[in-house]
Amino acid sequence: MAEPLLFVVGAPRSGTTLLRAMLNRHSRIGLCDETFFVYWVAQRQRVFGDLADPARRARAIDRFLETRRILRLGLDLAALRGCLQQEAVSYPAFFAALLRFYSRAQGKPIGGEKTPQHALSSRTLLDWYPEARLIHLVRDPRDVVASLKRMPWGSGSRLGDAQTWNACVMGAEACSADPRFLRVRYEDVVAAPDSALERLCAFVGVAFEPAMLETSAKKTDRWWFDRAQGALEKSRVERWRSELTQDEIAVVEHVAGKALSQHGYVPAGPLATPSQLAVARLKAQMAGLRRKLRHVPATFWRLVRPDLLAREERAIDGPTDPAE
Repeated sequence: MAEPLLFVVGAPRSGTTLLRAMLNRHSRIGLCDETFFVYWVAQRQRVFGDLADPARRARAIDRFLETRRILRLGLDLAALRGCLQQEAVSYPAFFAALLRFYSRAQGKPIGGEKTPQHALSSRTLLDWYPEARLIHLVRDPRDVVASLKRMPWGSGSRLGDAQTWNACVMGAEACSADPRFLRVRYEDVVAAPDSALERLCAFVGVAFEPAMLETSAKKTDRWWFDRAQGALEKSRVERWRSELTQDEIAVVEHVAGKALSQHGYVPAGPLATPSQLAVARLKAQMAGLRRKLRHVPATFWRLVRPDLLAREERAIDGPTDPAE
């Protein structure tokens, strides 16, 4: 019987890459990098159709395997294609087969994945896989927004970034009563990684291994992921105090609302004023317009040929720097 799948979710820039790296140092865990399977495949069921049909299944497989997200995994694509053609008879089966192929390629029995925005599909993942385990990594929304502010692929506004945090947190927390759900705070991982990892290992059903605390100087093709391979930096906690303005802090705290204190974060100041919110909304609208204009090619390809995933990906991200 296959081991339960393990999913790590959370708002972007919450430390999910760091947590995946730590979990993957375990001798039994092999978590796949971000696939955005829900976006690229599952949400296009009307396009690809019933995967029980071998021809439709082959088309979905070929299109997904052309994307950079899959190419950068470094898998044997011919073997993966053969595996998926045999096993991917439904959308849940497609995803599971991909993740288990990846873990087997790493010589690990426990497969899974971390795509932060799969937090929005947490209930779907748990419904698809009754034996799955879902880890929700939560980070102070002000630090998340401060980090997103530096990212070339962020929303372009603090209001938009805060709304992303709120949506991801609410999406994952909708499953908080499920025994297959575990919430972990980024700050707790940084402060006491051994204790946090022991708790995570108990949840997954494996013994803690000291190797999980080791670090690496490994470089990736995405500079914003490189720090996740190195030593834990406690200085990254509460960087928002020096990187966000008072107006930005007020806006983030307004969007986070009760979730801020519910997750153990203390508000820094008074509630946002109507004028602060008005300015934030205007900036968000302008940033949204710029983003839509930048994504016109991708929108065109999704409307005209929604199955051309690699072409749409290039139109969104550009030729060399995928924005994740």
